[in-house]
Amino acid sequence: MVETKDAIEMYFHSQQPYTYIKEEDISQYRSGRIDFPNTYFDPEKAHVLYNQYHEQYSLADEEGIDGIMTNEHHASYWNMKPSANLDAAVISKVTKNTKIAILGNIIPVNDPVRMAEELAMLDCYSGGRLVSGFVRGGAVETLMAGLDPTENRERFEEAHDLIIKCWTEPGPFRWEGKYYHHRVVNPWVLPVQQPHPPVWFPGGSSPESVIWAASRGYTYVNLGALMDLTLELKQVYIDTANEVGFKPGPEHFGYQLRAVVADTDEKAQEIGKGFLWNGDHRMRGPREHNDPPGYQSAVATQLSRRRAGGPGARMTYEQLQEVGAIVVGSPETVTKKLTQTIKSLNPGYLILIGSDGNIRHEDVMRSVQLLGREVLPALKEIELQPYQ
Repeated sequence: MVETKDAIEMYFHSQQPYTYIKEEDISQYRSGRIDFPNTYFDPEKAHVLYNQYHEQYSLADEEGIDGIMTNEHHASYWNMKPSANLDAAVISKVTKNTKIAILGNIIPVNDPVRMAEELAMLDCYSGGRLVSGFVRGGAVETLMAGLDPTENRERFEEAHDLIIKCWTEPGPFRWEGKYYHHRVVNPWVLPVQQPHPPVWFPGGSSPESVIWAASRGYTYVNLGALMDLTLELKQVYIDTANEVGFKPGPEHFGYQLRAVVADTDEKAQEIGKGFLWNGDHRMRGPREHNDPPGYQSAVATQLSRRRAGGPGARMTYEQLQEVGAIVVGSPETVTKKLTQTIKSLNPGYLILIGSDGNIRHEDVMRSVQLLGREVLPALKEIELQPYQ
């Protein structure tokens, strides 16, 4: 059940990058993902980084941040989380109050029954704090799994249906679908939240994804489209919701951006440049790595160019700030900028990527403190409006 919202909820997100990659390491390869060899990975260094990221989670909880977001990526030096559920399990133990939003599990490349079981475990671990986000994943994830990209959406939808059935219908039962076959489905562990944890659907530029989420009453979270496209996608959601018979509100819409707070604007501007660390490599590579034929619709491919992190020419640091994709500054400055974003979009949720690139751990920790103590209380004063 989605709760009606009259005030914003803020979620902290860490990309958990492996920050030891240098320009001279990666520039010799045509892609920053599939082609970049894992011989550059040092587990000992990763051990230190992982524990720093978990310290950030703990502090976010202590400072009253509403939620922590985690996600799943594969073959990516800029995101060391091939398992969102493992990260969420850690979050459940280093926090006490904050919600845990997985945005999301890439369900087309994972076994749906196991996914239902693991997510139910997480809801039990955390005492019902889980927000379960499902995603199709990027094209690289599908290729890494050895799957046909043209099957991704169908696999996603069937996996979703099986997970929901695992949570809501008593076992044992049989499942014979197009892609998944189980003679017996009988998960013993079930979620605390009934009938199941909240389901969110993150997306970037695909109107089909917005329609899919709205037709099921799921919260849609936009992951990086620029403001004009985000407003268009929000209207698609509202129109679809009205067509299927429910009245949407801020609780059905979220928005993600990058943000860092420091004691002064000048210091924040310098720190925020770390967000650009992976900008030239994340999407570099042949088309078959990032947008293979049949993976997404022609409309979604075209609209993806209107995303801050999408294909095409890179925006400068200043341009990214001008369009609100990166927000940096003192608490007063960040509050003012995020207030503009909230009043423009009227979302129930803001997902702030606050730990990314080569931003120092100490700077992230200070940013989290300032977000919790000064920025979030001010944003809570903004009254969200019903959708028309």
